[in-house]
Amino acid sequence: MPLTVGAVTCRSYMITDPPSRDFLAEGIRDVQRHAFRPPQVERGQTRSLGWVNARNLLDARLTAEKMMFEDFLVLGLRIDRVALNGRVVKAHLNEAVREVLKDRRKQGIGREERAALLDKVKLELLAKQTPGTTVYEMAWNTKTHRVYFSATSDSLNSEFCDLFSDTFHAALRPLFPFLRAETKAKKEHTTEALLESLPARFSPHAVKETPAAEAGD
Repeated sequence: MPLTVGAVTCRSYMITDPPSRDFLAEGIRDVQRHAFRPPQVERGQTRSLGWVNARNLLDARLTAEKMMFEDFLVLGLRIDRVALNGRVVKAHLNEAVREVLKDRRKQGIGREERAALLDKVKLELLAKQTPGTTVYEMAWNTKTHRVYFSATSDSLNSEFCDLFSDTFHAALRPLFPFLRAETKAKKEHTTEALLESLPARFSPHAVKETPAAEAGD
């Protein structure tokens, strides 16, 4: 669990409207309701995501004892995806079409029948596939109400925020560097100085800006 034992690349958030102190006792059913369940390939579902024990990706029977680490609520977000190779699907579809046409005089089948065969082939192949599994981690400091998520892509963070909101009935606000600086500036009454500040140039090869007074000399 990198979020509890080492360094990790992540995105951070602030809960805009924190729940009450006893939210976990009241919301454990919501956590369990959004726990991970394998994709239902028999219904054509190829992707599924949900909460798991951060220490054991196979454990989706979540309890408060498994989630709480002192002041932190820690969960794993498991995503399973079943992918099919297009060329393999096409080959199996052609084989299925040949089987259907064996006892027919005509050389082809209708569009609707072909679509039905394609769906059947996909379901049969999906049932034989082992899903690819990825697990990300979420840590929520229940005192400061800062939340950390160990994925950096926009799409995954969007899904994470939606799942978090559905589970805990609380919205997340991204803590971009400027927003964090703005919050600190408001507390210290230095907002005007923040807005007038310029980006720091750390590279010795960076082009330096020349003040207007010096440029005119």
